[in-house]
Amino acid sequence: MPACAQLNTPAREPLAVLLSRLDSEHDYINKDKLLRQVTGQYPDAGSALLQLAQSSTSADTRWMAIRGMATLHYTAGAQFLEASLKDPDGLVRANAARALSDLRITDAGPQILAMFIAETEGGALQQGSHALHTLGVNAAVPFLREKIPLYTGQTRGWLLQALGALGTRDDVPFVGGYLDADYDAGPATDALQQLTGINFGYPRPGLNSSPPREALAARDWWHAHKDAWPRCDDCLRN
Repeated sequence: MPACAQLNTPAREPLAVLLSRLDSEHDYINKDKLLRQVTGQYPDAGSALLQLAQSSTSADTRWMAIRGMATLHYTAGAQFLEASLKDPDGLVRANAARALSDLRITDAGPQILAMFIAETEGGALQQGSHALHTLGVNAAVPFLREKIPLYTGQTRGWLLQALGALGTRDDVPFVGGYLDADYDAGPATDALQQLTGINFGYPRPGLNSSPPREALAARDWWHAHKDAWPRCDDCLRN
């Protein structure tokens, strides 16, 4: 390497220094930058991140370190991730569920389901439902149906989409009941498409109506078919 290039290359901070800074930093933007330094510069830092997550008293360090473990595909921390599903902090529980699903730790399905059943915080419910969907935990269906009416907004949207992925055509009337509420219509449409195999259209670039055109199409279709469901000639299309 030419001498000038060496002069222009910043010195890499030792991993221990970066991890110490990561633990002491509590501004989320700066903390995220430090985590990206760790994962970008030290691709073998999975075990060090695990040790940091295990030893830190800071909840934001624990969930950031868990995120880093998933980024580095560090599956050896699976046991700690499963234990973190019971952490007192909702963000730790959320990131543990997401990491287990991103790492495809299928054996963690029952533990994630147990966490989801007991969960009340929106962010953790969102990531828990995503994890159950990703890992194909069909046993979650009755609990998704139970929780969907209890939550609103983004959390309900994630739960509806998970039900669409894991449910059966028996769940179509339940999902169809959410098409008339404009805020729920989008995720309910996504779920209905998965459950029925019908394509109601694709989101268009730029500004869209609210609810979007595909949600209006799904609403019209359901209103025309709900009285006959599931004994209608064109209820399912492949």
